[in-house]
Amino acid sequence: MLIRLFQKQDSDRIAQLFHDTVREVNIRDYSLEQVKAWAPDDLHFTNWIEDCSNNFTYVAEEEGEIIGFAQLETNGHIDCFFCHKDYQRCGVGTRLYRAIEAKALELKIDRLFVEVSITARAFFKSRGFKVVQEQQVACRGEKLTNFVMEKSLAKYLEIPDRFVVATFYHFADLKDYREMRSPITDFCNDRELKGVILLAPEGINSTIAGSREGINALLSYLRSDPRLQNLEHKEAISEVMPYNKLRVRLKKELVKFGVSGIDPSKEVGTYVHPHDWNALISDPEVIVIDTRNIYEVEFGTFKGAIDPHLDFFHEFPKYVEENLAMDKSKKIAMFCTGGIRCEKASAYMLAQGFDEVYHLKGGILKYLAEIPPEESLWEGECFVFDDRIATKGSAI
Repeated sequence: MLIRLFQKQDSDRIAQLFHDTVREVNIRDYSLEQVKAWAPDDLHFTNWIEDCSNNFTYVAEEEGEIIGFAQLETNGHIDCFFCHKDYQRCGVGTRLYRAIEAKALELKIDRLFVEVSITARAFFKSRGFKVVQEQQVACRGEKLTNFVMEKSLAKYLEIPDRFVVATFYHFADLKDYREMRSPITDFCNDRELKGVILLAPEGINSTIAGSREGINALLSYLRSDPRLQNLEHKEAISEVMPYNKLRVRLKKELVKFGVSGIDPSKEVGTYVHPHDWNALISDPEVIVIDTRNIYEVEFGTFKGAIDPHLDFFHEFPKYVEENLAMDKSKKIAMFCTGGIRCEKASAYMLAQGFDEVYHLKGGILKYLAEIPPEESLWEGECFVFDDRIATKGSAI
């Protein structure tokens, strides 16, 4: 499940989701006349693009389908909060709420408040909200009961400790990756680390968060394995815990690519350090390619970079075949969030006979951490795969 910010092209699907959820889920607690007034037949009774764009609107997406959305206003008010009728009790609301609370804490908002339906009252109560008052509200000729609820975030804002968020990957021959899962899980749980660790026959990939001591201990533990001794990592500091649990998963590939015989542990393109990247991509003879998915590119990218319009990374080989294969002598420079996708992409292009393939070492996050804003060629923000949603262009 992906949690991301609203995009204009989401408006029709959000309008439909709102209508169907109210009509088929809230009907449990309201009359037919009430839900028809609440969600009229005209799906665009409100300007969804304007409404969603004026707030922090988070969208839950699963395999390209929008399965929920929620809105936060800068005063702490939670407006729309709806989960798809076919995805009730699947964790959608939990993920959306975590994103909203993380943003509220980032904005130093000390109180969240919301008007919730009878149907949603139990959900918000379980998240620490208290009922302020029950009220009757008028809606297109009908009166509906809802509840004003609020939650104080003041105690969270007073916590001085911040979390270290470590991102790393390493390609290595891990034939025993299944056996590695249990001891790594126990090690992280003992140190209250949360996040995602992927294990595959080709290596490890992770974004993990916790205390300074816990992160240091995990990195030392992993590097004690000779196959992972050269593992490099990047760090960010977060005032909120961006994950609520630990997941150590087994995968066939660290990132789905769908091409057999590609081994980044043996051959990859030429690494370009962040301080050398500007000179490379400023060369008019260099083709600069953003290998990330289209929704990530919309947050930000490097000036002049090509967007291949990928819905999924495994579409990259097709893009290369259709757009680049005619002239394999051209210089290619690629980048992605942390570097892992470019490792595979560059290994693939070398295998296809491309002469000069370069990729940004450490990815966008490393570049943003090391290059001063006044020298940066990055434009916008950088999408990250946790409840922070995006990081600023000047720092991780």
